[in-house]
Amino acid sequence: MKSTKSKSTLTFFLLTFFLTLPIDILIVLIGKNIILSPDMVFAIVPLTALAPIGAALILTFRESGKDGVKKLLARVFDHKRIEKKIWYIPIFFLMPFLYLLAWGAAVLMEQPLIAAPFPIVALPVVILIFFIMALGEEIGWMGYAFEPMQNQWSTSKAALLLGLIWVLWHVPFWIFVFDEPIAIVGQALTLVTLRFLMVWLFNNTGKSVFVTILFHAVYNVTIGMLPVNTMISSLFLLVTVIVVIFLWGPETMAQFRRKKAHDLG
Repeated sequence: MKSTKSKSTLTFFLLTFFLTLPIDILIVLIGKNIILSPDMVFAIVPLTALAPIGAALILTFRESGKDGVKKLLARVFDHKRIEKKIWYIPIFFLMPFLYLLAWGAAVLMEQPLIAAPFPIVALPVVILIFFIMALGEEIGWMGYAFEPMQNQWSTSKAALLLGLIWVLWHVPFWIFVFDEPIAIVGQALTLVTLRFLMVWLFNNTGKSVFVTILFHAVYNVTIGMLPVNTMISSLFLLVTVIVVIFLWGPETMAQFRRKKAHDLG
């Protein structure tokens, strides 16, 4: 069973990259001003979110038919899995809190900031667009791929591997967004740490895909509305992940150390 699941997961990643390839080519052509205008790159990027959900639906239909597809899509709003509502606090507020801290640190250290790309008046539209994009990605990454990976390895290893794959998937777009290699390094670190945090929330909320969609969307809205120094914010995220792993453990990231000590006592 494990080998079949591993094969399906590998197929998912290969299919996701294959489905993304035409969009990446289009981004390159537009970014180099061969067709359309370079400003249009940001209008094309949301299409990449179709690749993970597309790959997941294709493989799920092949493996489980229409019923499997319905079950997978139902996980978009599987909020009933969240038994402890207190988890909505980090879901909604952890990213804004960390990025506000990082913004303040950048100002104090007189480090450069990337200006917020969206005005506050665009917030409702930005929320909707980023929720839809996060839905497309997380149905694939977490709804289809992650659980077989977690079953095969420890949670931390699975989170790291998925985070690195997620980074690789973003690289073609980053080439046209960031002028400095250090910014790409910072963004890569950001995505790996974000995946750890999403896995942490996922495992502590009944494995709710809805949670990861919300958290992913909140992250995108945050960086869309606040000035950002990529490297500084990534370091804040890294420290947060280290604290999370220390407190909840690397094996499952769902066993709070204080609770375990209490149980032993």
